[in-house]
This record gives sequence, structure tokens and C-alpha cells, in this order.
Amino acid sequence: MGARGILLYSGGLDSLLAGRLLMEQGVEMIGIMFILPFRAPDFRPEEDRPARIARDNGIPLRFFRCGREYMEMVKNPPHGYGKRSNPCIDCKIYFLRKAGELMASEGASFVATGEVVGQRPMSQMKHMLRHIEIESGLKDRLLRPLSAQLLLPTGVEREGLVDRERLPGISGRGRSAQMELARTMGIAEYASPAGGCLFTDPQIARRVRDLLDHVPDFDMVDMYLLSVGRHFRAGEGLKFIVGRNETENAELEKYASVADLMLLPDFKGPVVFARGVVGDGDVRLLAAVAARYGRPAEGNDRIALLRRGSPADAVITGAPVDDEVLRQMMI
Repeated sequence: MGARGILLYSGGLDSLLAGRLLMEQGVEMIGIMFILPFRAPDFRPEEDRPARIARDNGIPLRFFRCGREYMEMVKNPPHGYGKRSNPCIDCKIYFLRKAGELMASEGASFVATGEVVGQRPMSQMKHMLRHIEIESGLKDRLLRPLSAQLLLPTGVEREGLVDRERLPGISGRGRSAQMELARTMGIAEYASPAGGCLFTDPQIARRVRDLLDHVPDFDMVDMYLLSVGRHFRAGEGLKFIVGRNETENAELEKYASVADLMLLPDFKGPVVFARGVVGDGDVRLLAAVAARYGRPAEGNDRIALLRRGSPADAVITGAPVDDEVLRQMMI
């Protein structure tokens, strides 16, 4: 029986190529795919396109949903942040440690990734790749097949589990070498390079920081909803989200049971989802926000209220909130 390895599978081309290169040497690969907190709680990764591509290439997947433990790392990353709220180095270390746990439970001999030397400035320079290997606890058990020829031989290669001479030495941010390798391996379908991790998005980064600073007991619904709607802070103890379209309104309504107050306009307008202490004055403010983004009319300006999913007294919108007030509250 050949060797067995664990593949950090992102759904992108690089990790897919890394897995296929090793499988061509007779290595059995098991992929681990991490689901970041910006995915909905009811998201089914096994039905998503990246999982289908993995199956089509003979790579079985295990899924790991990043939860509170992961967010505690995001809150205080030992290696700090990138430009935004992205703890790239500690995120990679976290993933590799979890892959190491899977390696032990599956009786595998090593972990492989699709990392390419020099592709990312923060986490994929040679010295940092080595540092991450040590910090993850995978010293000599971590293989980067796409750049193997540019790195020192690992224990995996020295022990003959993988033939180093059959691995390439790709480097840099270009994609031509990977695309040519995909062509020669008969890989016709793969995901295009993504727009980047949401932790690097300026708006999302502000929302993440606001949540970590103001809500110590946040849950993973709070994290997911950072990517839905317009976000505002009305004070230290109150935040609200305003749906931007019917899709977002429907998504916010799914979580009515955890909203301290939810506003559902009878007119064409946004759902407003509030978490925190909501006083009478706050209710009037939120109704005015719904009026600002909606289309109330005389005789059609009623808003239904839900408190933790239970109906409460309805309110009338009143005058729309001033845009300057909104600007000052926007996260």
C-alpha cells in the first residue's frame, strides 16, 4: 500500500494540482477544506462546486467549519495582521495544525499544500514558509509540491514517500505555469483565482473589528451576517443591519429568532436586524432608517416588530432619518 497524505484543499487550481501531482505517484490523498465564518450556517459545502471538482479528480474531502476557536485566533493573532483584519500567517498555521490532527487520525504520513514560493508577500516567502512549517508542528511532514524544487528536501522526500524529481519548481505570482500543468494533466475545470479573503476587504475588516471590540460574546451568526447588508452602530450596546435587496431581506429574516429586534415593513423597504439593548428611542430611530431606505406612503407606513422572533407592537415609520446621522453611524 502506498503513502497517504492530507491535502489542504482551497478549491483553487494550486491545491488541486498539488493533490494530482502526488496522486500520480500513487499517493492516496484526503483533502481538508476549511469553511470560513462568512459562510451561512446552513451552507452545505459538499454540494458546492469546489467539492464536486475535488470528487471529479478523485480527492475525497473532509470539511472543517471555522468557529469560535478560529475567531479567538483572529482576535489576537500572534503574528499580527496584514493590511486589514487578515491574520494570514496565523490563519495558515491554524489550518495546518488542524490538518496535522487529521493526519494523525487518518494514519497519513504528511500534509501537502498548494502554496507557491513568492505568490503571496506575507505568508509565502521562503523564510516564512519554513517558519510556518515549524510553528504548525509539521516540521519535515509538510510538503509544497508545486515549489518542491525550490525548497529544501522534506522528510517526506528523504524517506522516499514522494519522488522529489517528479515535482516542479514553480514560483512567483503568475499563473501560466499552473495553467500549462493543468492542461498536460487533463484538468479542464477548476476555479478561477478568487477575489481574496474577506478579512482583507476594507469594509468587512471594519465590521470584524467592530464586532470583536463591542461584542465579546458574539456567535457565528454575528460573524456570518458581517457579509450581509449595511451595518451601523447606534451606540456602544446597539448595532443594526439593513437589508439592501430582497435576497438580503430574506437572509436576515432567517435569523429573526436571534435578533433582539427585527423590523419588517409592510411597504416596500428593508428588513432591519438589531442586536443589543433596544430602547423606545432606538425603535423610533430604526423605523426612521427603514423609512429612509424604503418607500412608505400615507396609510402604508406600518412596520411589524419581532423581538427574538416573537411579535411585538407595530410602529409607524415617521420621518426618514437624516443621511448625515446615518453616515456617522455606518461601520
